[in-house]
Amino acid sequence: MPRFLQASVFAGVVWAGGVVAGSPPPADPTPPAAVPTASTLPKYSARPCCSLCPRAGDPQAYEGSKFMNDFRVLIDGRNGWLFRTALDLPTQFNVSDESLTQLHRLSEALGQRGTRIVMVYQPPRGLMDPDKLTPTQRRGYNLDMARSNYAQALQRMRSEGGVIVPALDKLVDEHKGYDYYFRRDHHWTAAGAQHTAKAVADAMKNQPGFSAIARKKFETHTQGVIGKPGTLQKVASQMCGGAYSMQYEPVFVTDPVGGDSLLGRESQPDVVLVGTSNSDSLGGYNFAGYLEENLGVDVLNVAITGGSYEGSLLHYLASKEFQQHPPKFIIWETPYQDYPDTEQMAFKVYRQAIPLVNNGCRGKTPVLERKVDLHQGNNEVLFNGGGKILPLVGKQYQLEFQFSDPAVKDLAAEVWYFSGLKESLKLHYKQYVDNGGRFNAELRSDRPDYAAATLMGVTMQLDQAPAKPLSVTAQLCERGGPQELTAQRR
Repeated sequence: MPRFLQASVFAGVVWAGGVVAGSPPPADPTPPAAVPTASTLPKYSARPCCSLCPRAGDPQAYEGSKFMNDFRVLIDGRNGWLFRTALDLPTQFNVSDESLTQLHRLSEALGQRGTRIVMVYQPPRGLMDPDKLTPTQRRGYNLDMARSNYAQALQRMRSEGGVIVPALDKLVDEHKGYDYYFRRDHHWTAAGAQHTAKAVADAMKNQPGFSAIARKKFETHTQGVIGKPGTLQKVASQMCGGAYSMQYEPVFVTDPVGGDSLLGRESQPDVVLVGTSNSDSLGGYNFAGYLEENLGVDVLNVAITGGSYEGSLLHYLASKEFQQHPPKFIIWETPYQDYPDTEQMAFKVYRQAIPLVNNGCRGKTPVLERKVDLHQGNNEVLFNGGGKILPLVGKQYQLEFQFSDPAVKDLAAEVWYFSGLKESLKLHYKQYVDNGGRFNAELRSDRPDYAAATLMGVTMQLDQAPAKPLSVTAQLCERGGPQELTAQRR
């Protein structure tokens, strides 16, 4: 019985005589009030809630921010589902030649440290839950083409040496019997995470080096309930008003069998999970736990909510944990739409990640080094001169910047070359990624003219004076680790 209805009935009993348990009936001749019956109770009717308004169908209503643009254009699916026509219903997957070249470079660099990449290229919502589209929407969405092109994208990644790519296309099934994603949220459900983890484990178990990892048994159990408000429904409510109900799902946790849930784990596991909020421990999807259960090994979860697909990878590569104990496998969870294609400049991500595999310029002898107290206006940070010009060509060198303020998350510098080329180097860490004020990047080499150009110097332009004293230590050093540097010098 609804709470408000219970209150009205209770009030009627109190009004009838102010009865208190254990007290005799009062000598009041007033007849008792009529007790509500089925015929006198209020009648309520239920109807579907919260269909989208016409404004949600206007592409221009999503302009103004990248966040809103990612939800262009919301449509109503079946049974309270919402979809984004641009991101949720693609039939093409932009895995560019450039991004594959850069992925291969990262794979080679990690391979020199004994680490392999397991690429979890997460599929879109429409591909995984097409049965939640209306019949009209389903007829307009070419599922066969989407499935085929997605499988081809996975195979293209798989063709790069050393990269392990699970067969997530095998999970595409209109009659699979579970929801891979939430109804109105871009994250996967625990069921989606569980099936993905099994596919990942199937791809890893027969890989060289996996059998040497210490085995454990894990079991998964429920621990409470999660209420998912949903990012799609938040935007829908923002645009159309009204409010959707929460979607409630069980929370699952995974623990070692017969061991303490914390002390029973390896201090430095040989399998590490990096990725987005789909993988972290806050959302309740338990992807890391399902990986442990299916792999039978400890998994170190360093995924970061709000760090984008690259934030936790960069953070982990720079960490003491990776530098002192490179794992045998890094599982890299990334939503398909975040994977860098040519338009998003794949080189920008990998030119940061690859130097960090060997800890940037730390432990190396810098060719150029300077500490500068930054001020408003133009700041010369590095200069290749002083009576002797060194042959510092882009394809052989990398930069490192360490700010005195560890909270600095944005770097904007101009890199100048004697050929007349100039690059605006802009690097950014999300607010939830602790970079400690450190930035690493290779000199640009994704184009032949930059790869062969000789560095002249690096400057930083500050439009305003720093709020407090701020300095930066800039270094230029050779690329690569000891093996690669030895090969370069031959």
